Amino acid sequence: MAHRIVVGVSGTGSNLRALHALASRCALDAEIALVFADRPCAALDWAVEQGLETLLVPAAPRGDDAARAEEDRVLAESVAAVSPELVVLAGYMRITGPAMLAAFADRMMNLHPALLPAFPGAHGVAEALAAGVRVTGVTVHFVDASLDGGPIIVQEAVPVLPDDTEETLFERIHAVEHRLLPRAVGLFLAGALSIEKGGRAVRIDATKAAAKMPVPRRALLSVSDKSGLAEFGAGLVRLGFELVSTGGTARALRAAGLPVTDVAAVTGFPEMLDGRVKTLHPRIHAGILADRRVAAHREQLAAAAIDPFELVVVNLYPFAAAAERPGIALEDLVEEIDIGGPSMVRAAAKNHASVAIVTSPARYESVLGALERDGRVGEGLRSALAVEAFRHTGAYDARIAAELPGRMATEGCGLPDEPGLPGATDPYPPILVMGLEKVETLRYGENPHQQAARYRRPGTSKWAGPFALGGSILQGKALSYNNVLDASGAYNIARQLRGPAVVIVKHTNPCGAAERSTLAEAWQDALAGDPASAYGGVVALTREVDAATAAGMASIFLEVIVAPAYSGAAREILAKKPNLRLLEDSALGSDKVAPPPDPLGSLRIAGGAVLVTAPDVLPDDPTTWHKVTSRAPSAAELRDLDLAWRLCRGVVSNAIVLVKDGMEIGLGSGQTSRVDAARQAVAKAIAFHGADSLNGAACASDAFYPFPDAVEVCLEAGVTAYAQPGGSIRDAEVIAVAEAAGAAMVVTGVRHFRH
Repeated sequence: MAHRIVVGVSGTGSNLRALHALASRCALDAEIALVFADRPCAALDWAVEQGLETLLVPAAPRGDDAARAEEDRVLAESVAAVSPELVVLAGYMRITGPAMLAAFADRMMNLHPALLPAFPGAHGVAEALAAGVRVTGVTVHFVDASLDGGPIIVQEAVPVLPDDTEETLFERIHAVEHRLLPRAVGLFLAGALSIEKGGRAVRIDATKAAAKMPVPRRALLSVSDKSGLAEFGAGLVRLGFELVSTGGTARALRAAGLPVTDVAAVTGFPEMLDGRVKTLHPRIHAGILADRRVAAHREQLAAAAIDPFELVVVNLYPFAAAAERPGIALEDLVEEIDIGGPSMVRAAAKNHASVAIVTSPARYESVLGALERDGRVGEGLRSALAVEAFRHTGAYDARIAAELPGRMATEGCGLPDEPGLPGATDPYPPILVMGLEKVETLRYGENPHQQAARYRRPGTSKWAGPFALGGSILQGKALSYNNVLDASGAYNIARQLRGPAVVIVKHTNPCGAAERSTLAEAWQDALAGDPASAYGGVVALTREVDAATAAGMASIFLEVIVAPAYSGAAREILAKKPNLRLLEDSALGSDKVAPPPDPLGSLRIAGGAVLVTAPDVLPDDPTTWHKVTSRAPSAAELRDLDLAWRLCRGVVSNAIVLVKDGMEIGLGSGQTSRVDAARQAVAKAIAFHGADSLNGAACASDAFYPFPDAVEVCLEAGVTAYAQPGGSIRDAEVIAVAEAAGAAMVVTGVRHFRH
């Protein structure tokens, strides 16, 4: 059964309301048996509205001692009649008389808006301001015959700000009163207070307080993403939680009609430095970090008058969104770096044995469901939330670490030549931190027995490929692991093509490609390159897909199509293939120059090592190629060499690409020797186009010819023009073979290995 208390009031009754609210949430083991006042007031009216028993004992006229004694007697007898354990003077503006003091000796406490013994009496706030003190505060003390001189139970300082008025200072003092008075009442009712015999000091038994005082249900909320916040907050209030919040979160909760305790009321200190410091305070972090399984932690909280938090709901300032705003200055971007938020998230996640940390609105339903169903967030869910929280802060810091160096360099911060900083000799940092966002779990990996998922790297440029920004599909089944690989390969090759062009990829290799005057023609000739391999392939195109091209592609089985756009007629045609996946990427066919490749743009895991490199996307310039034979390539040969060389970088090494009249006619890929790649390319060309197709064809080799044999294979088939990087110790032998046959050979000086 709750302890009975009586509350004396004279004004608005904000402290009465605070006591009543805590008692209603079972956070204070008390029942308000009577509310008395010395005058009609808002507090008494509110008590009547709440159905509380009330008593009005009007103040006797000043100087009428008999009337004053009668007032004191009536009040003492009326209060005693309800058998309270404690009388709480919460803004009661009368000095208690001998009858009340005798009836409730050491069982009556008062609240005073100053740090007693300084500034006693009815004007403590005004006098503190007049005295120019830097600090005042709140005192709860036992009542004796002196004026505000009884034994002090608890005190808390409140800073006096330079521009404070009596009104603004009172506002902050009241916020502390609403927390401190219920704490003192709770300590008394728990039997944790004792007055030294014959002395003035009040001792607090922290062990008894920790064991007997009810633990209030508190949730700390500070979120940038307000979705679902009002509904979640309402659910918590229904379950008896006190909502502690600040800034925009507090405003959103109040706008939803929910009661909110400001963080400043908990800390006793207003936010400062333009909001940079709000929650970085022991009254917040001790409430988060206290391990309630440990008796010493519970006792320290009780001694410090700090209530623990059961739930911390935080998501961070939207740094990533700010970084993507065009033209945002470094100074403004830095202001979007959250400090207090990650501190609270990490603290709550560390203490997940006692606290549930929620960093995503997607978790509101499950957390609220657990609280409603079980009365608590279970250990399993708390643990999962903690892991999620550390991932959240890790990804947040990773994005900041990735974003700031480039911004600092742009702003001319004078960064030193240190590994990983822009412009440094070594572009790779000592520690590479990367937060990847999960897009989806895939059905399986490269093979059905392998698990797999697709992620994206936040901040990646759209030029990185069709999946840089997530890569949602317009039509078709869900993407598979291999679909993503092949679509990326097709995109990268198509970015190298010019005009209306099509490339068909199978197992990341271009089995057909063509550049033509229309997209439909390019599709027909790309398909003709290797119609057998095109079955089940992935297609990338450099122009909007029109009806004619769509009809051609719909005639065979394809897995994925990537294009800059699709006409309405094309969509209607392709919709008849409901499993066919359609992706859209406006970078295909664009004349805009892509930014320089990111040195950290390509990662591979190999035998426990993580290999990091810039992707091989820099365009080649045929004007820099060197003729090494007497005969230069003809204009037609040079055009075909250019296309073959652009295709070559998309082929798995060892790679040989044969092109004739602007279309790929033969491909040798993934061979362990270059001569085998040449034989494979020639065989493909003969199989699909006949032996005559090789007469006058162009050949590109992704790396130098270690021996003349691969050139000899192609010469014998009729190939007349060759492009290769050069650099072999047998270059002279290779060139001599081409020279003797009257062929043209150019050296590009660039290798395009792909493993």
